[in-house]
Amino acid sequence: MKISIFQRLPPLLFLILLLFSASAAAEQSGGDLFDRANKAYSKGDFSTAIKFYEQLTAESGYRAGVLFNLGNSYARSGQTGKAILNYERALRLSPADSDIKGNLQLIRKETGLFPREYSWSERFFRLLDLNQWMISALSFLLLLTALQLLSLKISLPRQALRSISTACLILSVLSGAAALSRHQQWQPSVVTGEDSRLLLSPFDSSASTSSIKQGRLVYPQKRHGGFKYITAETGSRGWIVSAAIEPVIKKQDSRNE
Repeated sequence: MKISIFQRLPPLLFLILLLFSASAAAEQSGGDLFDRANKAYSKGDFSTAIKFYEQLTAESGYRAGVLFNLGNSYARSGQTGKAILNYERALRLSPADSDIKGNLQLIRKETGLFPREYSWSERFFRLLDLNQWMISALSFLLLLTALQLLSLKISLPRQALRSISTACLILSVLSGAAALSRHQQWQPSVVTGEDSRLLLSPFDSSASTSSIKQGRLVYPQKRHGGFKYITAETGSRGWIVSAAIEPVIKKQDSRNE
């Protein structure tokens, strides 16, 4: 009986080789899909390009470059909601990418998807991102704690200590409130359904308050059956069919390039 060379290998080494081979095969398959999708896009066959890019993300996880190309394919095929969804996902993975930002701004401008005018408090909260506000809140809390501990060891001017401590506490609370606001804005969904409407209650027979454009960012707050209660970036609120919106951040987003 002939014995394969693999049968002579130690079990652990055999397992490592097996996993390496599977990984190499998967990478090759992903590269083939990406090339086929790019070729379809260059030929103007956007539906085929979309199919291959979607298959690639399903098999290999989210990558900024693939999501960007997928967004372009949806944009060229007239599917605004899906295009913005994938641009937003790509931007989460590569926030400094000027191409992603540019295409996202362009499609929003072309389709009239402008957000409402922000209040002064919202403009203040948007000065920094989520991580920066969290670091700010923690820094002021640490400074406040350090001052209190220092006052136990050495004598500090009482009025100055009270003023600095009060300022640190106020700034820490403001930073915390800003971080909470930015956290809520960090997890939006995108309206991808056509002719979507906001309803007064979570029932098919409910009256509609307004329509909502495909591509709008919305922030789900609660769910009831097949409906979600959302606040749109324009400030309008109501119930919407769950299938009409898709979240920007999903579990796959943790996979990096």
